[in-house]
Amino acid sequence: MVIGLGWLLTRTGFLSAPTLAELNRLTYWVGLPALLASRIGAATPAYDRVGSLLVVLIGTTAAVVLIGALIGRAGRLPAGSLATFVQAAYRGNLTFIGLPVVIYAFAGSQAPAAVESAALIAFAPLVIVYNVVAVVIMQPRVGAGLGAATARLMRRLLGNPILIGTGVGMAIAISGWPLPVSVDRTLSAIGQMALPLALIGIGGGLHATRLVGHRRWALGAALLKTAITPLIGAALALGVGLDAGETRLALIFLACPTASAAYVLVREMDGDDALMAGAIVISYPLALPSMALVLSLTG
Repeated sequence: MVIGLGWLLTRTGFLSAPTLAELNRLTYWVGLPALLASRIGAATPAYDRVGSLLVVLIGTTAAVVLIGALIGRAGRLPAGSLATFVQAAYRGNLTFIGLPVVIYAFAGSQAPAAVESAALIAFAPLVIVYNVVAVVIMQPRVGAGLGAATARLMRRLLGNPILIGTGVGMAIAISGWPLPVSVDRTLSAIGQMALPLALIGIGGGLHATRLVGHRRWALGAALLKTAITPLIGAALALGVGLDAGETRLALIFLACPTASAAYVLVREMDGDDALMAGAIVISYPLALPSMALVLSLTG
């Protein structure tokens, strides 16, 4: 409903494109880092469970990359379209969809805060994996050498506010030193604005994105992302021995729709931007029932 509100506000002209861009910038650079620092720093994370969560999250990602590559090759996709198809199939919108849904899903639940914090800590390495794999699979489309692409990737990661917020939260949690009340309440207040603004921004972005070309492949990538990926994750979670709460957290991340940021990377690296745009648009309505099913089955 909040995503729909963002779409409606943009559709009616209440939110202009420049305003929407500034709100997204505020959320990404200020709101979400404050939220992560506050949430992770406030609890004693279950570090022993972070490894198991990462096995499920990264293992599932590897499996989907392989499946996507096999399907694309079987369909004789050109190199740029193949790399784009694979990226659309595995790269979920963790920042603007995964984080809000995880936090809202656990609001008022009986799950320990440590489990939620463990999931948020596992989120950071997953963001890194998503970015590294994206550059690797798109590399054949880049005119510059691998060194230049790697340097750009490292600059993006080192300056990533989401990873910085996670690091600050971990430092607070590990130190065991409570934050001054004024600082704690400030981080919490700023962080609370991030969740609705992130979802409103997604809705506005969907209004601006058009579904053009390669619709069959876009649908295939979206189905891989929102339907097959959670099923693979559920099987891995069962094999690793995650409990119900941990499984829910992992599957929320895995069921996220395709990340909007992937479109920017595809355009920068001469991929198939029409295919990526289509996959992003289609994956959002498909993700809604998928994520609802995840929450109802494992809650």
